[in-house]
Amino acid sequence: MLKSGLLIIVLIFPGILSAQSLEKQGTERRSANVKLAYNSSVIYPGIRTGIEFPTEIVNLDKARKGDRHPSLKIERFITLNAGWYHHPDFHDNIYPTLGYLIRRTRSNGFMIEFSPEAGLSRTYLGGTTYRVNDSGLVTIEKHAGYTYLLFSIGGGLGYDLKVNYSKPYTLYLKGNLLIMLPYNSTIYLRPALEAGLIFTPGSFLKRSCKIKSKIR
Repeated sequence: MLKSGLLIIVLIFPGILSAQSLEKQGTERRSANVKLAYNSSVIYPGIRTGIEFPTEIVNLDKARKGDRHPSLKIERFITLNAGWYHHPDFHDNIYPTLGYLIRRTRSNGFMIEFSPEAGLSRTYLGGTTYRVNDSGLVTIEKHAGYTYLLFSIGGGLGYDLKVNYSKPYTLYLKGNLLIMLPYNSTIYLRPALEAGLIFTPGSFLKRSCKIKSKIR
């Protein structure tokens, strides 16, 4: 009778056999990350920097003896970023953004990440810009340019040196698609590539972060 009851439960809830058991859940104060990267729009050079504020860290283990690190770590961040690139004879583009980042790091140190972002783009035209009023008076316009809404979708990969070398750095390469609008009544798409370094200080802008540990 007991065996029949257990069989019925398993048949009704098959996920119970593969469910993850929660080992630990709590909060910790974690330092923010600092990012600095070379930022290239097509072939045009620039710089990108940012701060990553951790909101949640989930450690997934396979419960094997001798494992030094979680088999998979999933981190979520709120990010503040500022990018710039220089397009000769066209414009300089400065674009601050606010984003949400998901990063997955495996036990060998390799990681992948994905981040949607939103912000503003401010361009400054290259060379001298002149303005002519209705009376025909010509003046030089300083800091001429345009302001756009900007959205970005990006994905990247890298290597976390904290995992195997206890160094507070992550090397990464990331591609972003910049979407600016309205651009001459249309939408302007521009790819961008960043390659850089993420630094995790011991104590910098610490904030409360959810910590979860699960065993698979």
